[in-house]
Amino acid sequence: MTTRRTVLISIVAALYVVLTVGIAPLSFGPIQFRVSEALKVIVLFDPWLSLGIGIGTFFANLSSPFVGPWELIWMPLTDMIGGVLAWAIYRVLRRRWMVLPCAVYALTTGASVALMLWALGIDAFPISFALISASELAILFGAIPLLSPVKQWLSQT
Repeated sequence: MTTRRTVLISIVAALYVVLTVGIAPLSFGPIQFRVSEALKVIVLFDPWLSLGIGIGTFFANLSSPFVGPWELIWMPLTDMIGGVLAWAIYRVLRRRWMVLPCAVYALTTGASVALMLWALGIDAFPISFALISASELAILFGAIPLLSPVKQWLSQT
């Protein structure tokens, strides 16, 4: 673990927290919209950055009205696993076609949040899965062209 990588992970975590908490209450609940999810696209370029997403998720979820083990353990863990899975798919695709790994990441997030909400008795799994996956897909697909300059910067440094 280099100093550069540690700093990048910290920056991603801090940005995730600020962007999530900054638009609360939209960030929490059965229907949620987290602008911070756009940061997930950068894990395609460096799998270690999924650690920043997980840490950011942990700290952002401290302000959740549903705070508890699901929000503080389950969601950061699934965000990190989903990020590494998306990165692996992107590598198999020879670093082309960012849409497929982003879709997988969006669907793993949608399934994780829906499972959590179902387990807490807040919402039915199919409804939550559909709504959260749709918002995740929109955010991640919208972030692809916005984060392309970040890809170039990460590859140069």
